[in-house]
Amino acid sequence: MTEDIVADFTGRFFLNSGDGAGGTPTNGRIILTKRRLVLATSDDKTTIPLSNVIDINVGSVPNHVKQFFDDTVTVGYDSPTGVESAVIESESETLETFVAILFRCLLNGRSVAVKHPARVGGRVKETSAATGTLQIKRRSIEISTETGPVSIDIESVMNIDRANKLGKRDDRITLVVKSIDDAGLTKTSLIAPSKSQYVNLLARFLRLEFDELREEVEDIELTNPEKRVLVGIHATGGDIDFTNMLDGDPAYVTNVLNSVKNKDLIVENGSGISLTPKGRIIVGQRIEDVNA
Repeated sequence: MTEDIVADFTGRFFLNSGDGAGGTPTNGRIILTKRRLVLATSDDKTTIPLSNVIDINVGSVPNHVKQFFDDTVTVGYDSPTGVESAVIESESETLETFVAILFRCLLNGRSVAVKHPARVGGRVKETSAATGTLQIKRRSIEISTETGPVSIDIESVMNIDRANKLGKRDDRITLVVKSIDDAGLTKTSLIAPSKSQYVNLLARFLRLEFDELREEVEDIELTNPEKRVLVGIHATGGDIDFTNMLDGDPAYVTNVLNSVKNKDLIVENGSGISLTPKGRIIVGQRIEDVNA
């Protein structure tokens, strides 16, 4: 192997042909370069060209080997005999780093068409589609085009869907990403990688980051006064008398506001107080609980 190694660790893996055949995991070495993934044991190795990878699934394991694995990533790929998969297990932090590097190797530099924004609120925009190159980062993606970069923060994303909307061919699969900006406006962006293989992988990346963020938000505990503050800011845009709303003295109100601020749920700016992306997620996902 002549290319630079970008990840190298030990773990267990299982190669699955998709026919449900039995077997047990093998201890070995997992090596990743920008061109291939190698699963090696003391007497054998399997090489998977990254150009053949069609799917990455974190945490999902084939039923017949579930008993053997804990923290896993499943890599689906095309082979001469059909679609196969490799289930890889290692320590949680090691696997998290590996997945991040693997996505970058698969997606960075890929050609995509983008229309941003295609909608603002309910209004269709006459934005022209542009071609650019994709770069993925933690909790964000960026597309470099001739007219400048298009950036989308995962924290601002509200929904991810698919459609056939962009490109010269009517059947070009497009990701439809809805996000919300700092002013609270909903924007819809259309992103279409040049190959359907990369549409699927980009969708996997976005959903993985999307789900991890929401898991973090679900772990945030709130008192009833904190919930009322979030709903009040959401409903009024921050133009609210918090002392009257909380029926408390100024010191008590300051303590409540500092608490939600320390949890990264509100931010103070020149125009007052507004919800952070995490704050908007909590209000959006737990609105019934917040209003209870």
